[in-house]
Amino acid sequence: MHNRLRKAIAVLSLTFIFSSYASDIQFVDVTEQAGIHFEHAGGIDLRVVPALVGSGAAWRDYDNDGKLDLYIVNSTLVRPASGAVLPKNALYRNNGNGTFTDVTDAAGVGDTGWGMGCAFADYDNDGDTDLYVTNYKANQFYRNNGDGTFKRFSSGAGGVGHEGFGAGIAWGDYDRDGYLDLYIGNYIEYTKVPQGDEVFFPYDFFGQVNVLYLNKGDGGFINITDAAKANGGFHLTLGVAAADYDADGDLDLYLANDTDQNILYRNDGELTFTNTNRPDARSRTGDIRSGMGIAWGDYDRDSDMDLFVTNWLDENNVLYRNNGDGTFTDISAQSGVFESGLGKTCWGTALFDADNDGDLDLFFSAGHIDPASWEAHGQADVFLDNNGDGTFTDISEVVGLRQSDSYGVGRGVAVGDYDADGDLDIFIVNSGGKPMLLRNDGGNQQQWLQIRTVGTVSNRDGVGALVKVSAGDLHQIQQVAAGDSYLSQSSLDVEFGLSHHKTVDRIVIRWPSGIVQTLNDVRANQRIVVVEREE
Repeated sequence: MHNRLRKAIAVLSLTFIFSSYASDIQFVDVTEQAGIHFEHAGGIDLRVVPALVGSGAAWRDYDNDGKLDLYIVNSTLVRPASGAVLPKNALYRNNGNGTFTDVTDAAGVGDTGWGMGCAFADYDNDGDTDLYVTNYKANQFYRNNGDGTFKRFSSGAGGVGHEGFGAGIAWGDYDRDGYLDLYIGNYIEYTKVPQGDEVFFPYDFFGQVNVLYLNKGDGGFINITDAAKANGGFHLTLGVAAADYDADGDLDLYLANDTDQNILYRNDGELTFTNTNRPDARSRTGDIRSGMGIAWGDYDRDSDMDLFVTNWLDENNVLYRNNGDGTFTDISAQSGVFESGLGKTCWGTALFDADNDGDLDLFFSAGHIDPASWEAHGQADVFLDNNGDGTFTDISEVVGLRQSDSYGVGRGVAVGDYDADGDLDIFIVNSGGKPMLLRNDGGNQQQWLQIRTVGTVSNRDGVGALVKVSAGDLHQIQQVAAGDSYLSQSSLDVEFGLSHHKTVDRIVIRWPSGIVQTLNDVRANQRIVVVEREE
């Protein structure tokens, strides 16, 4: 009776909200017409942990033709028959007309392992993007040949093909030497095999330590995890995302851990990190829940990076407001975020300006994980509109998100403007099913600006660059990131919604090198490339 009453109240509340709320945007499922014919081979019914919790996706222009391409990670077969064709990851090349072509085999990136996460980065600063994929068992690293193909490079690049239960990835120049380093979150010591209908949960296993690979600048890496004091402490890491939360010029790391305390690692600037959720260095971001996805972003436009974390069923998602002094405050309840995740197991997420009004909105995917507890495994994904006053409103149905009895079992989420029309689209990986490409229709009715950063002294991708945009009384910041959400990567381009402003008065970029670069009087509604100016 209690659950029925709660659902009835929720329906009445949503009815009131939807009847009084209008939106200029609609998210339209265009997966099939876009030519994305992918199906995830995992799923809840397999009762195998990698199949339950995977997988992710990434947006990136791998062939340098100016269009966002899409990589999707797959799972595999539990007990394949002899000669069976194994499922594989997929790379889709953007044709520039709203459709994609599957180029997996031609590009050489069709891994057939127990896939988890992925992230692109130009690790060798040669002008094309390379690809790292995490798996249960051996991870895979693909170096871009610059001709539309990749070379598997896992064992050659300083042993970067780590073997464990790889999950989240965060590329970043953690020592600010101009080369991108690689942080990998590892999940559990998966040693048991399910028997019959037996189901295992994270607390049935020990955790694995994470790995930090330092880029040596000569094409190879070296494992410096212990020296850097950043091994994650066997805490069952799923989500990993980097951001300079304390504005000191170097990238810090947040780990979303399953059934254990989350960790915010502060970069001390000397190739060492401090766990700020220890009693002597409390940042107040170390909740013990079942952390999944991570989104960094300045949702309240006070010029520091706030933090959103998705969690397990009825643990509620958490929005942490950055206090600007090294600490955070949980404002989930007063912001309107708390109730939006109740009754859902939440995964991939993104803070992005869907309607270009100048405020970051919030999206997260949802899907059950326990096959014994629910008749339907899928759940509705959620879109929260930023009201501009520190609060959010759930308008999922208003913007056209699927509301039916056949929800997807959401996992990874990646955001990017794949059709180059000035608003950000959403891609969702559904475990054991077909993904969804949600085209944003109407988000470009207000002004916008997209910025791609190209480092010269800094890493080529400009990962870690902090971009500040001012247009009239509208002031915003974003940071270039490579690896976020849940096992996924959104576009490296940063996009700013400008509301009614047709000109940006000033753009200030603080590059990872420390160089500060300023551009004035930039016209709105365009995509610009900013090359780091050498001093």
